[in-house]
Amino acid sequence: MNDEERLSQDLKERISAAQNKQKDASSDSSTQTAEIDGKAFGSAMRVGIELVSAIGIGTFIGYWIDKYFQTAPFGMIIMFFLGFAAGFLNIYKAQTKNYHKTGFAELTHPEKNGEKGADKTES
Repeated sequence: MNDEERLSQDLKERISAAQNKQKDASSDSSTQTAEIDGKAFGSAMRVGIELVSAIGIGTFIGYWIDKYFQTAPFGMIIMFFLGFAAGFLNIYKAQTKNYHKTGFAELTHPEKNGEKGADKTES
């Protein structure tokens, strides 16, 4: 076997190894893409459900306020917009990962918010 045949064989082996590596990477990539798509779909469904349910609950409460105090349609209109605002607030908190962080004291102490490397100083 001369040098050219050896180099040719070595090149074929390296090409084959690179193709196999590419096939493995593409199969892993498709799995990761499907996982990301599923998370995005779940997040979109959550946003829609939270907004619609907040508006629906606000409108329902407004309807009963109007019925009890005989103030139609003002209670329902006001509660509709309050439900709309509450829905957007829930969406904002969920998307910024601040969903369970409420209250002034919770936001002023980084160690309570789960921040890594937060100072342990007492205020």
